[in-house]
Amino acid sequence: MLDDRLIRRLILRSAAREAEAFEQLYQLTAPVLMAVAFKITGRRELAEEVLHDAFVKLWHEAGRFDASATRPVAWMATIVRNRAIDVVSRADVARVAMVEDVEALIDTQFDWADSAEAAEGQRQMRHWLRDCLDELKGSERQALVLAYLHGLSHGELARHLSAPLGTIKSWVRRGLRSLKSCVESCSGSPS
Repeated sequence: MLDDRLIRRLILRSAAREAEAFEQLYQLTAPVLMAVAFKITGRRELAEEVLHDAFVKLWHEAGRFDASATRPVAWMATIVRNRAIDVVSRADVARVAMVEDVEALIDTQFDWADSAEAAEGQRQMRHWLRDCLDELKGSERQALVLAYLHGLSHGELARHLSAPLGTIKSWVRRGLRSLKSCVESCSGSPS
């Protein structure tokens, strides 16, 4: 577990151009930030490039860090995430959206019960969600997976999918509506 107070101090010392503090900051946070980069890029060499670029940016922008406004690791992870998204090509974004573990998406969006009786319900709901995601149009499925699994905003989706913002919003809205309707029809719930 990273110590927010220590990381905050190291960022502030890095802003004062203390190379030793920056090196320590790198040693402490690089593994966590590498995981963020790798999750988005899906390729080790790209993740390493992202991490390098992000730390260069962190060195130059450490003075902009507002210690009272944000958690330090979250601020750093945002820089890494944004850089990773910039590096990932449109083809890679499509690849990530299509082959990403759908169960991971499902698990992040639902609080599954821990009881044995709930296990069968959980398995059934995953099955329904997987089938319903497969029924969506490719553009809608891709937009939903990128938005909910990778945390891309509508603007980021528009840029990376080379589509107008209004189109992206429509894909997400229609995709969610279709997904909800499909799951409700599978489970027998009223619409």
